[in-house]
Amino acid sequence: MTTTIECPFNLSTENQSHIEQHINNLTKYEKRITQCNVFFKEDDGNTPNDISIQIRLRVPGEDIFVQDADPQAMTAFSKAYKSLKRQVKKRRDILNDHQSPIRELNEIVNNTY
Repeated sequence: MTTTIECPFNLSTENQSHIEQHINNLTKYEKRITQCNVFFKEDDGNTPNDISIQIRLRVPGEDIFVQDADPQAMTAFSKAYKSLKRQVKKRRDILNDHQSPIRELNEIVNNTY
């Protein structure tokens, strides 16, 4: 999995590694993540003096996308990450539902990695 972080301001290497570590932890819930894009934006017009963040997680099927804003960049990331983690878990539960017709296929794919 590749993680891309785009930021219009200087983000410390400690914060970058923190972001990458949290994104890599999502592979516990979804093993087929291929790419993650993290975009920070300053003052986009909707929320003055706020930093907005968008995270797009590339997985087979529909991508998972979250967005949040806060005056602090890492607080915005934390809020967006919580939402992203919730969506990944929900997606896993739906795909592994006992009534799902693709449950057996998902078990085969998840157990082969």
